[in-house]
Amino acid sequence: MSIYPPKSSFRRFLLVMLLILTCLGMAGLQLWRAATRGERFEREQAALASTPISVSAQNAERENIIDRAATVRGRWLPEKTLFLDNKIYRSRPGYHVLTPLQLSGSEVVVLVNRGWVLAPRLRSELPLVVSPTGEIEVSGVTRGFETKTFELQKNLPQGSVWQHVREADYRQLSGLDALPVILLQTGADGDGLIRDWATPDNPATRHYGYAAMWLVFALMAASYGLLAWRKNDN
Repeated sequence: MSIYPPKSSFRRFLLVMLLILTCLGMAGLQLWRAATRGERFEREQAALASTPISVSAQNAERENIIDRAATVRGRWLPEKTLFLDNKIYRSRPGYHVLTPLQLSGSEVVVLVNRGWVLAPRLRSELPLVVSPTGEIEVSGVTRGFETKTFELQKNLPQGSVWQHVREADYRQLSGLDALPVILLQTGADGDGLIRDWATPDNPATRHYGYAAMWLVFALMAASYGLLAWRKNDN
């Protein structure tokens, strides 16, 4: 005879089934994300290994220039330099230096992440960054602006030190006609900045791990339900 009333056993069965289905659903979601994000990662890496494209004001469609190896020609606008805060390199605090490059023969600019620089000892001071004059060619890889951050309240950046660089904020505060991408500069330029853009891990690996975790949870829930059923059957 069961030690639980029939209704209690039925409710327990429904609870276990709901838990199992939820875990399986979460595992399926992670597998889907692994497939989609892994496919995108592979496309990005293939694009970076291809011949660099030349970015100009006439070739400014985001879909054509995002996540690509690229070269641009123009001149620096050093007075518009921004410092992206809280960037740690080898356990040392610093900034990423972002300077717009005005494209040759145009008023359009591309914002260039020129690399990392050590922060001065005093927070009130800013690093000294050397910007070559005249027309130059810059090589790098294109990335999108930040799209979302977790903030209780969104405040527009103030001054030259920013916590986040969103496209709408940058356009509004800089007053510049900027391309919809940021160029991560590569190669030496004699400016003392560190450009260590490590190749990211394939995000699919992480999502496969999450899927395995949810499958383990589903197995644990099923095992608990089976043990409870056997106990009730005795």
